[in-house]
Amino acid sequence: METRSGSKLRRSGRKNRSLNSMLVYDYALRCAIRAYLEQTSGSSPSSNKEPKKDRTERHSIHMGMGMLGSLTDVFGEDGGKSDKLTREIVRGLLKRVDKYKTSKDLTRIDHEEKLFLAVLSQFQAKLQKQRYKPTGSVNDLVVQFLQTSQIELKKSTTDAAAMYEQLNQYMSKFAEIVIQTVQEDAPSSATPELMERLNGFVAPVKKTRSHQDHRQPSTPGTPVVDGSIEALERFPMVITVQNLFQVSDEDHRKKLQELQPLCTDAALLVDLKKCINNVHTNQSFPGRREDFPDQQAYENWQRREVKQLTELMNTLMLMKPNLALSSTGERDVGSSNMLSGESGRSRNSVPASDSVRNEQAPFAFIPNDPRSYFRMLMSMCIDYDTDVVPENERAKTSVLSQQSDELLRECWRTWRLSAPFRAVLYLEFVKARYDEEKLDLEDVKDSVRALDKVIKENDPATWAINDRESLIRTYEGLNHTLLHELEHCLSNYWKVKPDWVYGLVAMLDKIYENPAYQEDHSDPLLTLTRLEETVEGAAVSRWRTLTKSACPDGQDTLEDLLPLADKLIKELSSISTKKFTKPIKGVLDVRGIVMARHMPLFTLMIGNWAYSQEAREAPVEVTFELYHKVLSLKRLYDQYGPKKKAELFKVESWFLQHARRWLTTTHAATPEWVENAIKQDEFKMINDTTVHSSSIVDLFSMFHQAVDFVQSLQWPNEPQRCRFLTSLAKVIAVSLEQYTEILEGFVREEFEYQRKEAGEATSPGSLFDMARYQLTGGQSSPKDEIKPHDVTPEVCIMINDIEAARSRLDRLYQMMDVDEIAERMREFGSPTTPERNDQVNFLYTIRIVRAENLLALDNNGFSDPYVVLEINKEEIARTRTVYKSLTPRWDQTFDICLNEREADVLAIVYDEDVIGSNGECGSVWFKLSPKYYDDYQTHEFTLPLHPQGKLQLRVSMVGEKDDIQFWFVRAFRTLKRAENDAASLIVDQMGQFMRYCLSRRTLDKLLRREKSFFSSFSSKINKQVEPSIQDCENAIAPLLDYLEKNLKTLNDNLSETNMQLVVVKIWNEVLNSLEAVLRPPMPETQQQDVASLDEYEEHVILKWLELLKIFFNGGEDGDAVPLDKLENKHYKSLLNEVSHQRDSRHERDSKHLS
Repeated sequence: METRSGSKLRRSGRKNRSLNSMLVYDYALRCAIRAYLEQTSGSSPSSNKEPKKDRTERHSIHMGMGMLGSLTDVFGEDGGKSDKLTREIVRGLLKRVDKYKTSKDLTRIDHEEKLFLAVLSQFQAKLQKQRYKPTGSVNDLVVQFLQTSQIELKKSTTDAAAMYEQLNQYMSKFAEIVIQTVQEDAPSSATPELMERLNGFVAPVKKTRSHQDHRQPSTPGTPVVDGSIEALERFPMVITVQNLFQVSDEDHRKKLQELQPLCTDAALLVDLKKCINNVHTNQSFPGRREDFPDQQAYENWQRREVKQLTELMNTLMLMKPNLALSSTGERDVGSSNMLSGESGRSRNSVPASDSVRNEQAPFAFIPNDPRSYFRMLMSMCIDYDTDVVPENERAKTSVLSQQSDELLRECWRTWRLSAPFRAVLYLEFVKARYDEEKLDLEDVKDSVRALDKVIKENDPATWAINDRESLIRTYEGLNHTLLHELEHCLSNYWKVKPDWVYGLVAMLDKIYENPAYQEDHSDPLLTLTRLEETVEGAAVSRWRTLTKSACPDGQDTLEDLLPLADKLIKELSSISTKKFTKPIKGVLDVRGIVMARHMPLFTLMIGNWAYSQEAREAPVEVTFELYHKVLSLKRLYDQYGPKKKAELFKVESWFLQHARRWLTTTHAATPEWVENAIKQDEFKMINDTTVHSSSIVDLFSMFHQAVDFVQSLQWPNEPQRCRFLTSLAKVIAVSLEQYTEILEGFVREEFEYQRKEAGEATSPGSLFDMARYQLTGGQSSPKDEIKPHDVTPEVCIMINDIEAARSRLDRLYQMMDVDEIAERMREFGSPTTPERNDQVNFLYTIRIVRAENLLALDNNGFSDPYVVLEINKEEIARTRTVYKSLTPRWDQTFDICLNEREADVLAIVYDEDVIGSNGECGSVWFKLSPKYYDDYQTHEFTLPLHPQGKLQLRVSMVGEKDDIQFWFVRAFRTLKRAENDAASLIVDQMGQFMRYCLSRRTLDKLLRREKSFFSSFSSKINKQVEPSIQDCENAIAPLLDYLEKNLKTLNDNLSETNMQLVVVKIWNEVLNSLEAVLRPPMPETQQQDVASLDEYEEHVILKWLELLKIFFNGGEDGDAVPLDKLENKHYKSLLNEVSHQRDSRHERDSKHLS
């Protein structure tokens, strides 16, 4: 960077000439001697203290005499920012000063105390002006109090020594008041630094008058030395200078003896006066107008510099009254006219020596080129501390040791150098040694933080031009170094530590955010974009390494792609989420650059494999393992890849065939799933609270595994994902259909097995038996009784399984978001309903379930029904014959193919007769048409037969929809029908014995009206007696026992919902059986021969009805079936029928009597 023209600041001599290190040694030693005199002099309360260990807390004499070190810190680098005067401090101080004054009894205090009170009064009057709008700092208050005290003391005494001692005492008392005020009224301002400085005034003065009387009187030009030359040699800062410049003890002693007479307070006072004179006369040192960017900056610096120098002079003369009295009268301490800029040599001026013979020395403590001297001194300190000083003696946040830092601070302050110059120079040296690999990055960070602190405290816009240019030049060099280090890091981006990278970036932020740097570099971030090529090259190199380790043979095989994908996921995840979580300075996106190189190459390899023959035969499980890894990489690419992303990941194209393979395999395995689940099931409750068995748990576990698998795919193509779940819904529906069919078959087999065990025949055997059956009306002998068939717990558990399947299917419905998927499919325009306009063939499935309340066409009061379906008088289906039943159950299914869109079907229920033609129990018409069944669901109808009875059918048109709701609705309906059918089978099984017990035969037996072969020859006439309630109960005792046993089985094993369903059906069957006794379904030819019940029979029917109602209600407790369920419409119609017959009989009897 070129230096701005017009700057007249004295440049560092490093570019023009080499500086003699012994000259630097000379002036550094002068500052060390001055520091020694400060600590050994009796002129300050802290003169007896050991040197402070903290390098930032010791203050040199020229910056303020020992006692007033804290006072003059306002002139240092902190600038009073840490002890700003606040309203709380002012008000608290006023309150405590007033309290101190009122607590003293003026009649009993001495002269000194009265004088102190007078000082406080004057100070209080001045402090009142800052009560509402305070300005300045606490140090300003101390200075103000010091000046006030000095004026008052001069009025009362002319003894300089006595005045100095009293001044110390006044300052100690005042400091105590200030400390108490800050701590109690403004604790936020009580910083450790301020408290330390104020406590320095409170320290007791150990030097007494008697001790001072023993001291030899001195003149302003004579150094005050409390000790021998040996003590000076042992002073730490003097030792530091000797070690730093490697001077022998003999030469070092000679130099001390040479400089000791020159380093006096008078010489310091002269230096201060010369500095003030130079500032006023616009001399090159310490600074002039041309060295600042504008007039305002120069005036601010000038005002501040003059103020500081003046305060230092006043403080020095205040501490040395004799020096102040003689300074104007003696010509040997400086020029006769201090403002003239001319200096005369006196008897006490610095003599020429070998070290300084070739140079004019206008200052005693300040070299001719202080910046060059300080540059060499700092460079030597850094080299010495890094090469010689042990690590544990160095400061934690600095390269410099404590001794070196104290020496540099002493010289920096004495030579009137700026804080920006010192901070920039330190960063320059640290950066240079970092480039030479002598220091590490943490040292650079520390130096940057130190410079940042100075920038915050001193606006760069007010800096001297030379300091500002040095800052920019140093920043440029540091920027180059940091970019080089960042480039090295990015070349190894996969293994670099993120803290290291962001540490570099943080330092670059400090540079780029600096206004001075921005003025000369309008677009500093442009250099970062050039690092893209570095990252790109590193990414390509890294890709070769990864592919070589994962695919040594160079083939795009499944075995090679899996480890390669693992490596990429691990590395790219680390880069994206840990190392480079965001673009560097918003312009260098390492993640995007790396992925822009890796992903096209990886997707090319995946594409080559996906369309190969190997992929078509690859194991599905391993293929989807690769799929998940590819999907993870796609998510990384989508989230962290370059802004302009290419469509690289064609996941649905690569893996669609494998998803379809999995669905096909799953569908083919469905029957085996169901069979295995049932085969391992013992149909026992899992526990007391879970009333279903293990098969339903196993089955739905497989469903959930399949659903979880599809959902875990997170398929990127939403329409295809919806179709996957729709296909899976079909698998679930088909599995549940198979499951319910098997369970219903088990229930039928169980009841059929019981009938075979009981020796019952389902139908007559030979043709002769069938003929005899028809002739006799199927009447059995008295010894042929129907044995009761009990309900088993296993049958109950099967019904519970079906109910549990419905409940679990509902939860699965919610988990799969079926409604949302169906809505999306409609949005995507999926053809959920296939077009059937061109269809010419229609296949229907008709299931003939059962019939109820058929006509009794046989002499035994029953029929032998079967069903025939006809279209256009042509038989298309025929069921088996169910013998001796008015409520037959066929459960037979027929597939009917039609080539017409509509067809009328006639269903006829016939009564099979071996002798003679088959009778017709009833018939009904129904229609087959796509407009009724194009939803492909099963529709259940209960059709009324003419002239009597009902026929239950289930009709559906064969087909399916590409709709997930279709399959779930189908599954729900299947389970509901299966549950109802199983309950009906139980009722049918129990109904046989109920009809046997609740029959006219039992009624006749109770009334003793049994007919036998010899009953017509008997002349004995039995008198009819109305049976008692106990007789009625005894007559149906077997039924009550049967019901009690089986209802207990049902209650112990069925769920509450199923129990209610079955019990209500059983009660309706009881009502049907009583209705058959009350109004037997005889054929029309025999109905006129069947006499109606007499009053005794009606009485028994009503008693049975009442007994059974009480039984189902739970007896006296009434805690079973509620009465409102029992006294239903059927129950009431039965009572009305008995009442109607009774009224009809009374009417006939009345007509007969008349």
